Amino acid sequence: MRLIPDDLLGIVCVFQEAEGEPIEGKVAVAEVILRRTQRKYMSDGTVAGTVLRRLQFSGMNSNAPNRTRSFKVDDSDAKVLECVSAWQMAKQGSILAPGCLHYFNAHIVSPPWAKDAEVVAVIGNHTFVKVKE
Repeated sequence: MRLIPDDLLGIVCVFQEAEGEPIEGKVAVAEVILRRTQRKYMSDGTVAGTVLRRLQFSGMNSNAPNRTRSFKVDDSDAKVLECVSAWQMAKQGSILAPGCLHYFNAHIVSPPWAKDAEVVAVIGNHTFVKVKE
């Protein structure tokens, strides 16, 4: 028996990454997590192996200020319920950030890997991109 199901880890990661974003931003983050998982891109093919991979999702980093709080939330919080809905929508096949395996918050960072990336969508504070490989 898995003690922490992949769906719960995905929802927590969406909460960490997009708590203050509109529902569309939460869905797009969930899409990226699921797409990385499906393609085994920076992943072992599980949601756990995707969101917990070192330095991939900032909310899971050991120094993330929101990390501990995000594991204490429950479904009495409207933002958590929105993350649950976003995760379910992404699993059902929503396409708000088609083909994207990366995103970043341009208000906080301009990562060097995004310099030549194709911008697919800007939703809330996140820019969703396709990186040329």
